[in-house]
Amino acid sequence: MQMIGKRWDGIMDYLRQHAASKRASHIIGKLVVVASAYFVWQERNNKLFSANKRNVAQLIEVVLTIVRMKLHSMKFRRTTSVNQVLSEWNLPRELLLDQDDCG
Repeated sequence: MQMIGKRWDGIMDYLRQHAASKRASHIIGKLVVVASAYFVWQERNNKLFSANKRNVAQLIEVVLTIVRMKLHSMKFRRTTSVNQVLSEWNLPRELLLDQDDCG
């Protein structure tokens, strides 16, 4: 998702193109967008209706933590790209399926 840019229409085009994809990088991209939208909306409501406010760094950390937690509940097939994604997200190798579990 690094190559998409910061414009919402580019993000939405990316999501439409990869909506049915089961690649780990695409799943993570979708999770990041959904979590970002949720927490930005939550932050908007907090600013309007309460004194609770987070700065940008805190908001980013919350999104990344929630996505990382969701990824801990998933299983991935053992591939080079999945190994790279697990490494980038500091996720344990236990999330990889054994070869005999792959179907």
